[in-house]
Amino acid sequence: MASALDAYSAATGLEVFYDGALVAGQRSRAIHGVLEPKAALRELLAGSGLTARSTGMRSFTLVSSASIRVAGATDQSYFATLQKEVSRALCAHAETRPRDVDVLLKVWIAASGLIERAQLFDISTGTQRSVDVVGTLQRLSLGAPPADMPQPVTIAILAQAPGEPVGCGRAASGPR
Repeated sequence: MASALDAYSAATGLEVFYDGALVAGQRSRAIHGVLEPKAALRELLAGSGLTARSTGMRSFTLVSSASIRVAGATDQSYFATLQKEVSRALCAHAETRPRDVDVLLKVWIAASGLIERAQLFDISTGTQRSVDVVGTLQRLSLGAPPADMPQPVTIAILAQAPGEPVGCGRAASGPR
């Protein structure tokens, strides 16, 4: 499966993010004929128990089909707060400000609302930047998450087009 996903990415130019444990021991289906990229990925994953979720115009994240559930209103409200606070925290420092590459990360949130663990999956990010991002997020305190909210929470920070602003307001640009 991992080799097939690498070949898919090379052939389509699309990025596929996944936890290696999800594909370990998995075999993919052969793709025959000419298919649109999304259809080819669905065919590649058929019968694997995995589903591709779009994380941007040119990227997907693989998740276990069994773990997918629709977020309720309470979860959605919390996710909005999480997104706002993660963006605010990352934009507050030049070394963690979003850049021109997609970033995928997972966070684990304690019952107290403190992000107790963060893991960055952006392979194009340098080691120091990864340490800075993870360190910034692990100090972030949110309100208590919904009790039944599945964890970890996966966050995709999508890159802006070249020349576009990074999505951080002037107030978040740091001291002058």
